[in-house]
Amino acid sequence: MRGLVVLLLVCIFRVVAFATCPGPACFAGGSKATACFLAFSGLTSKTLSCTDGSACDLDGTIDGVCTLDVQACINVSGIDPSCTPTGLDQPPTVTPASSPTAQQLAAALGALDVKASACTPPGLALPLKVSLGGIKAGKTRLAVTATSGGKRDRVRLQLACEPAGVAPSFAQTVQPILSNRCAYSGCHDAATAHDGTSGNLVLDTGVAGANLVGVHATLGKLLRVKAGSIRGSEMARRILGQGYARGGLPMPQGCPGITPLHGCLTDQERFAILAWIAGGAPDN
Repeated sequence: MRGLVVLLLVCIFRVVAFATCPGPACFAGGSKATACFLAFSGLTSKTLSCTDGSACDLDGTIDGVCTLDVQACINVSGIDPSCTPTGLDQPPTVTPASSPTAQQLAAALGALDVKASACTPPGLALPLKVSLGGIKAGKTRLAVTATSGGKRDRVRLQLACEPAGVAPSFAQTVQPILSNRCAYSGCHDAATAHDGTSGNLVLDTGVAGANLVGVHATLGKLLRVKAGSIRGSEMARRILGQGYARGGLPMPQGCPGITPLHGCLTDQERFAILAWIAGGAPDN
């Protein structure tokens, strides 16, 4: 009888300690004998593609980053009857180590108790690729490896973040950024620009769009904003730190080393401006 009680306690402990993946979808991807070492909630296969700002993007905004609704789970029961979770030898590794998405996942896995059933928090950030060449899909291939009892389980993933293809509103999104970061005394407000400084560029509300789109830049041969072309827009080059002046440092002036009074552009703000330009720089 005592042996039966011990056996029941062990079974109960295993049910509590080694639970199944949360959510309706769970992908293991490794061999059957080691499938319970590592699994991913929110995936049905090794491939996942999400559009920035869509339902699969947890932040729900078009901001240049897909926050994928994905969790990595270790010591998972119910994956395959031939695999019984007994705890990992060490935290799973994620490669390539150079990938920011891999680094985020590795850090989250490293925070888990390797001897218990556990999942990383939902949300795996994958940014779009933004450059002078335009806004393109962000893609990464990850190999996640877990070991237990000397056996190895490896899951390979192919993740992609696709651009939304929608231009942000100039009035509601871009102008507030310009007003906050650029159109103030000593920079691109009317008083300063009319004194002949700041390239005679006024970015105040009501005139900024007309002063940017299709207007030749003070220096060089480019337009300040060439609708539909990041590469052909001086403004895009300046905020990316690839302009003709100031040694390639990004605007606003002083960034990133000496933060100006109104601060530097955030990644989200920079993306919004570039997405507006790439989307045709509409007066919307």
